[in-house]
Amino acid sequence: MDALISSARRKESAVVVGLDPDPRYLPPEFAERMREHGLPDALAVREFCLGILEAVEPEAAAIKLQSAYFERLGPEGMEVYAALVGAAANLGVPTIADVKRGDIGPVAAAYAEAHLSLYGATSLTVNPYMGADAVVPFLEETRRLGRDGGVFVLVATSNPSAGDLQDSSAPPLYETAAQLVADLGEAGDSGYLDAGAVVGATRPEVGRRVRELLPNALFLAPGYGAQQGSASEVRALLDADSAGVLVNSSRGILRAFEAPGSTGGDYRSAARDAARRMREDLHHAGVRT
Repeated sequence: MDALISSARRKESAVVVGLDPDPRYLPPEFAERMREHGLPDALAVREFCLGILEAVEPEAAAIKLQSAYFERLGPEGMEVYAALVGAAANLGVPTIADVKRGDIGPVAAAYAEAHLSLYGATSLTVNPYMGADAVVPFLEETRRLGRDGGVFVLVATSNPSAGDLQDSSAPPLYETAAQLVADLGEAGDSGYLDAGAVVGATRPEVGRRVRELLPNALFLAPGYGAQQGSASEVRALLDADSAGVLVNSSRGILRAFEAPGSTGGDYRSAARDAARRMREDLHHAGVRT
């Protein structure tokens, strides 16, 4: 995870901006302009996301691309996905491919090669439900590429029904997933493992326990903002240095133009201001990098 840690420390920011672009929720003035030029949804999404990327670059440690929103736009959408990964790299911003793949063997290796090698993402998310076989091919690919990237394993997620499965055994399944991260990860120059954990900010008591199990893992924390997670709840996920967590916000930044007092046409400024406020909010709560 060294590339992500380096970016976070350089910018003094734990902010990850999620790109989950839905053509139905583009800024009204922007969408109207796209229609006037006859641009298809994929190209409108590309221009919108490039604007977001350039606006938030000073505030963001990383960009997380939710692949489903690009896949739904067809082949043109995946071209946009690739273009955004490349644009982020040109700006020096690491990328997290939020693909949540969970297959094994050659299939897992193919997914890993696609997103890490072909598309060029710095890191990605994986589902460990099928065990180490579903994680190792992704770690092998990121290590082969030598880009200081890594793999974020779903451990304790932020969605409302997560506990129905993740808390249902003894010990809880999230503890088993955390142990898998500990067993498979290798420490980089930063001291953090190249296997990280997705741990939601909405369940701080669970996050605190996962941190006990993973003292030197980087956490990717969804749930801040739109899912009602707060900066104070992120504190439960911090390591001994009050660091070790990257916090994602998607809708809160992409759709910041909808906030009262914001102008729909100036979505870039709205996104930049939202990312800056988030960065400051996390700093004030004691989240370090």
